[in-house]
Amino acid sequence: MKLINVEPKDDYIVRVYLDDDSVVDFDVKAELERIPCYKSLYDSELFKAVKFKNKRIYWNDQCDFHLDQILERGRFIKIDEKGLQSMFRLDFGPDLPGF
Repeated sequence: MKLINVEPKDDYIVRVYLDDDSVVDFDVKAELERIPCYKSLYDSELFKAVKFKNKRIYWNDQCDFHLDQILERGRFIKIDEKGLQSMFRLDFGPDLPGF
């Protein structure tokens, strides 16, 4: 799986687009509250400047997330034929390798 685009959304959500046509909404705000060094992302201009490279989304040298974290903590978005979206969370469980 590979990142192909990222899009900052309202309420500190980053929408992540993957090369298998999956779309994941990652709640960065939950991480801001959990990890003190990420508090700089409360600056909306910095937050909107999100970039991606390889399997990471990032803002600067101190603020980044790996695709594994995004998949583990994010919500997959499903777009139906009418363009409506719904969210669901996958629970891989402890039995699958790599999770």
